[in-house]
Amino acid sequence: MARHGENIHKRKDGRWEGRYIKGRSETGKAIWGYVYAYSYVDAKSALIRKKVKTADYTVPLGAQELTFSALSELWLSTLNDLEESSIAHYRYSIEHYILPVIGDLRISQLSSAKLELCVLQIISPVGGEHKPFGASLSRECISLVRRLCKYAYKLHLMPMIELSIKPVKETKEFPEALSLEEQAAVNRFVFKNPTPRKAGILFMLQLGLRISEVCGLQWGDIDLVHKEVRIRRGVRRIAIGTGKTSVVVRAPKTESSKRVLPIPPKLSVLLQMLYQKNTFGSDVWFLSCSSKPVEPRCYRKSIHALADNAKLRPAVGRNIRINPAHLCQNVLLFIVALHGIVDVGDTPHLAVHLAGAPSAVRIDFINRDGLLHRSRDFVAAPRSACGGIFI
Repeated sequence: MARHGENIHKRKDGRWEGRYIKGRSETGKAIWGYVYAYSYVDAKSALIRKKVKTADYTVPLGAQELTFSALSELWLSTLNDLEESSIAHYRYSIEHYILPVIGDLRISQLSSAKLELCVLQIISPVGGEHKPFGASLSRECISLVRRLCKYAYKLHLMPMIELSIKPVKETKEFPEALSLEEQAAVNRFVFKNPTPRKAGILFMLQLGLRISEVCGLQWGDIDLVHKEVRIRRGVRRIAIGTGKTSVVVRAPKTESSKRVLPIPPKLSVLLQMLYQKNTFGSDVWFLSCSSKPVEPRCYRKSIHALADNAKLRPAVGRNIRINPAHLCQNVLLFIVALHGIVDVGDTPHLAVHLAGAPSAVRIDFINRDGLLHRSRDFVAAPRSACGGIFI
């Protein structure tokens, strides 16, 4: 039987059903939500939690006029535990994409339907203010709006609003790795007249370093005795507001990004040649050979210019870093089959070399300290391979 005043009754299937008002439409009509349980006590407990979650809050005096723009500033001021670059990225996305559409709206007047229309206008504007967003940017904007609404809910400024919008479907495009001829051309170009900027390309090609990590290398991070390089920092250009940017040097965002990698033999010889020309101090930046680092934007332009000088196709400058993973795809699958590796990210660093014929591959298992754990010869058939590929 139904419990009067509680909106709880027993269904024919034996379960208890409770209903509550989870929101109201534009006309003020109640929108009902339902909970189900196999006992009255459980149904009542679930109903109480839902009622508390969707309760109409008493907005503090003066907060009725709080706009979405003011809410975003308040939320950004609470992100003290994040990296400066992450906060700058969130601020840029909010100010350039979200606030032009919903910045002037008062949060006390927002509803799920109105907010969903605004988000659709952000992702794909009807007036053609900008091109429709892709999968990544649309996912980011939807996530930021949800986080801002959740923050307002925690402050009891608005009820919980659920957005049912899905981001743009992502179309996966796999970049093309460098061929053997292109890799050979890169190596010939670098070794013909070696410079630190050219050697940085080999760090990306053979060790898979990010461009920010190459810009963050100092000569003190390169151990020519033990033939290893330590990744300790990265260089980035971030927005600092009022249309200005600044170059910052920061440690990697995650502990796993701080790593020690073995240097391939040929690259080690090249670095030794560069070091002998001018004895650098440990605090001298590797690319610039001075007290000031090279920022990624400038080095990216240098890479494209070097690729043009080497008469390589334009895409080579963009696909240098992805080369190690693509070249060793089949080799990694072969290792997984033999050793039962489930997550490649949890394995030691793998150094892959050619041993004679293209189908003969020697795998050197190297631990996090850069020490050789064991070596083993495999007969595999990778799509393409080159000496000194490091993952």
